[in-house]
Amino acid sequence: MFDFLLPLSCLHCHRPSRLSLCEKCLAPFRDVPQCVSYIDGVPLWVTAYYAGSIRRAIVAYKEEGIASLRKPLSFAIANGLAHFSQEHEDLMVVPIPSRIKAIRSRGEDVIHQLALAACQASGIARPRVKPLLRMRPQTADQGGLGAAARRRNMKGALELAVPRGELPGGSVVLVDDVVTTGETV
Repeated sequence: MFDFLLPLSCLHCHRPSRLSLCEKCLAPFRDVPQCVSYIDGVPLWVTAYYAGSIRRAIVAYKEEGIASLRKPLSFAIANGLAHFSQEHEDLMVVPIPSRIKAIRSRGEDVIHQLALAACQASGIARPRVKPLLRMRPQTADQGGLGAAARRRNMKGALELAVPRGELPGGSVVLVDDVVTTGETV
């Protein structure tokens, strides 16, 4: 029996790496959260820009099932949560739910799992992740849709997953993997 060592390489730049991403490609995951816009008076923050190694990691995690990318992706979100929790003790983390079809094909709700991992990485207690929303079944995948089509697709796509009387109080951070037009918000 022969033992062969296969060289590991970075998923994005293909340089040798012991991890799924090399140190250079992990650098954007450590960026400071930035407010990029306001939607109806609500600030829209990003913890990393959907480009380069971030884009490659999100696609590989969600569509290719490369679970080792959960850690760097959750750390990017954890940076934002740590930032917000300094100002809001009552912070609730509400993941944007995946479509039912996506959950079935992936075997999990990847955004919910990222939110849980991010809370753990930031030191925020797990119970603070509240799945308060659900996606209506007729909602189409946003990938490949233009701004007008996204707007139509997301109109009424999200609904409360709990009765209004059971909504907990507190400051809310919605967690999603990608911001394009802001229609989900």
